Amino acid sequence: MKNFAFLSIGLISKFLKYALIAIVGVILLTLILLANTYRDFKSAYSVGLEGKSKLTQAVSQLKSKDWDNALANSQEAEKDFNLALDSINASKQNIVIKKIPLFQTQINDLNYLLNTTEIISRSLEHTIPLAKQLDQIKSGAAGGNFNNLNEEDKARFLKLIYESGPELNGLQANLDLALLNINKIHRIGVLWPMYGKINEYKAQLQEASDLIAKLIPLSKILPALGGYPQESNYLILLQNNDELRPTGGFIGVFGLAQTKNGHIISLKTNDSYHLDMPAVDKWKKEPPVPIKKYLKVENWYLRDANWVPDWPLAAQKINEIYSGESLAIGQPAPNFSGIIAINPDFISDLIRLVGPINIKGENYTPENFQELLQYNVEVAYKDRNINSWDRKDIINELLAELESRLFTLSSGNWPTLLKTLDNNVAEKNIQLYFSDPGLESLVKEAGASGEVKQSSGDYLMVVDANLAAFKSDAVVKKKIAYSVSQRNGNTTASLTLNYRHEGDFNWRTTRYRSYTRIYVPFGSHMITTTGLSQDTSDWTVLDDPILNKTIFGFFLTVEPGTEKEISINYSLPAEINNQFTNNNYNLLVQRQSGRRTQELKINISPQKGKTKSWTTDLNTDKTFK
Repeated sequence: MKNFAFLSIGLISKFLKYALIAIVGVILLTLILLANTYRDFKSAYSVGLEGKSKLTQAVSQLKSKDWDNALANSQEAEKDFNLALDSINASKQNIVIKKIPLFQTQINDLNYLLNTTEIISRSLEHTIPLAKQLDQIKSGAAGGNFNNLNEEDKARFLKLIYESGPELNGLQANLDLALLNINKIHRIGVLWPMYGKINEYKAQLQEASDLIAKLIPLSKILPALGGYPQESNYLILLQNNDELRPTGGFIGVFGLAQTKNGHIISLKTNDSYHLDMPAVDKWKKEPPVPIKKYLKVENWYLRDANWVPDWPLAAQKINEIYSGESLAIGQPAPNFSGIIAINPDFISDLIRLVGPINIKGENYTPENFQELLQYNVEVAYKDRNINSWDRKDIINELLAELESRLFTLSSGNWPTLLKTLDNNVAEKNIQLYFSDPGLESLVKEAGASGEVKQSSGDYLMVVDANLAAFKSDAVVKKKIAYSVSQRNGNTTASLTLNYRHEGDFNWRTTRYRSYTRIYVPFGSHMITTTGLSQDTSDWTVLDDPILNKTIFGFFLTVEPGTEKEISINYSLPAEINNQFTNNNYNLLVQRQSGRRTQELKINISPQKGKTKSWTTDLNTDKTFK
């Protein structure tokens, strides 16, 4: 028995000895087989570092406008990254790498990262020549300011922008491809130590891609606004959202602008009453019923022309009324290339960019612009012995100074200007309408059309119209609470609107009076309402086949120092009910231009599953799922 034990131990010992020799042999063989792969990795690392260094230099040189060296370094960086990719791809042919999925995953991650950097280098290489040409034209002007260029150079500058579409489309395609590669990198793996930095690059790439997507339509829109490729005429409306109207605010001032090759040939603003008052008894057009009833007017004038919240439809009506009134009083009716609506917040943001503007000894800042201007044109003009007919001439002086400063902005401020434009487009402080269908399509693509959007799912838009309540929207705090639920196979919505008046009776504010419309999916049906006394108003319900919406309308008043809540329950159409049943419900809430909504609350309660809730603002359109 003892001999058998010794024999067993001997056999095990021999087995372990030979097994160890075999393992060592396999390791040695693996190392031999991976030797070439190690050299490939080392080569890729070395060349990749050189590419990174050159790419960093190119970005730095780009910022300092050293165009030629930036181009050379981006080209060299692209070559280095391609060499590194060749080395990485060569390693994939190794038999060991092919057989071990873990190795393949790590090499693929390195490949994705190098692909991303190669694409960025290539993008810079194709973008730098355009940037160089634009800078060369601009640097030929005194002080390097666009406004100091002669008309020929302005035209060349706008031509380059106008024709930059292919380059911008190619750049966005490259950035999207880079994002596709960087999104494939695994968090856990050979690149784990730098994953935080990779996430930063990913966010920067996404931001750049989003910006380029917005620049593509702008590359056609901005030259058109500047009068390229042909001279253009624009009607500009300054909307005061302290006196809120459906497209953003009361049209107190309109401007006529003529542009050619980037040069503003003329820009003159006028009080809207300068058109409306002479047209009394000469112009006849039936106004919408709420305007006639609550403003007690018999004709529809320019100041009230923006009654539809859909800007394209409103702009067409504005054009009709402006032309009709002009012809009625014997003035020419220009053939406008486009109509532009601007809210005060946009001008405040531009003042924030260019600095305070001093007019007649008073400083207009982003914080005081709207209220100070209102005071000067509503009250202070009397103390200064200014005729009421001329009380808004101060706006011409303010806009002239703002225009001068914007056109003399250094190129270093252009990214901030673009960001300002982007934010104000999203918030609907700028709305554009072009008579040219191609440009109008681009405006929609850029998100600047101010349209009431079509939605395949649920939809909500609350539209207030201040009717004879002075500038009371400045002091009325507004909240929206919306709940939707499905019970017993039916989907119903509950909407509560809260208005809190924090003002008083004075030159600027009074009791709040609004004709409010609620836009909901076409085919919705009212169930119950609360919050309106019978002597205030009755609800009106109508279907709008043009906008494809059902509209609930009512008139409300809110006394200073009080609060009012209006609630409505309604059923949603069958297609929304089906979406709820199939768990693919979505809700689009659109912002009315100019409306200050302090709080938006959303509750979505499916028949099965948990309720989803959100509390947010409504500074831009919002989607909930």
